[in-house]
Parts: sequence; structure tokens; C-alpha cells
Amino acid sequence: MAQQDQQQGRQQEGQPSSPLQLLGRALTDIRKVQNLLELKYPDQGEAIKMQREAGDLVWNEIQRRQQQQQGQY
Repeated sequence: MAQQDQQQGRQQEGQPSSPLQLLGRALTDIRKVQNLLELKYPDQGEAIKMQREAGDLVWNEIQRRQQQQQGQY
């Protein structure tokens, strides 16, 4: 029964996410934390800067991979 429950749980989660979908989710979370820091802790300049840089890196990777995929078709 436990194995069946695990399989149903996986089906509800959908298909395994593509690397681009995972990067998109990571970027969304990074931006949420960045916004929280900017709103609630504006004096945390270094943390906000790090969040921005991390978000920019993830966004650049998403764009690079999308361009690669477009080039394949």
C-alpha cells in the first residue's frame, strides 16, 4: 500500500520538471526573498545585493538554455 501511495503522490505532482522549470522555480523563490528583504529589512544591503546577483545568474542561465533550445529546432 505504501508504494501505491507514493506512486499516486508522484502522479499528482505531475511529470518530472525540466531543468528550465526548476531554474524558473528557483528564480521565483530568489525574487520572493529579495522582495521580502527589500520591504522588511532595507538596511540589509549586502543580503539584498547577493539575492539580486543570484537572481541575475539564474535568469541568465534560463535565457542561455532557451536560446540553445531554439537553436536546436
